[in-house]
Parts: sequence; structure tokens; C-alpha cells
Amino acid sequence: MLEATMGFVEVILLVTGVLFIAKSIFLYVKRTKDWSGVAVMVFKRVGMDAHEYRWYRFGVSCFVVGVIVRIVNMIFWPL
Repeated sequence: MLEATMGFVEVILLVTGVLFIAKSIFLYVKRTKDWSGVAVMVFKRVGMDAHEYRWYRFGVSCFVVGVIVRIVNMIFWPL
């Protein structure tokens, strides 16, 4: 039961993280009309406003927690 729940939580966190990061990217592009900034966003800071950066930070946090849950799943319930 716990294994299935952890698997569900893992998927939800990973998908939520990716969706929040995508939302922040689309908000940035909508505001600046600069698609090249999306590629730069991964490597260095771009001029994101507070609202866009909040979505980006929350998405990265969800994604990292999802990866940690994945590692815990693989440690306690290996395939």
C-alpha cells in the first residue's frame, strides 16, 4: 500500500514540477516575447519578475522533492 502511494506521490510531484516550470516559462515569454530567453533561463538568470520566478522556484522545488521520493522508492522497494 505504501509503495503504491509513494509511486503516486512521485509522479504527481514530478508532473507538477514540470508544469509549474512550464508555466513560468510561458509567463516570461508572454511578457517579453523573447523565446531565446528560455534557453538561457536554464544556464543563467534572465530578467524574470517576482511572479514568474515564484512559479519557477516552486516548480523546481516540486521536481527536486519528486526526485528524492523516487530515490527513496528505489531504495526501499527495488524493482
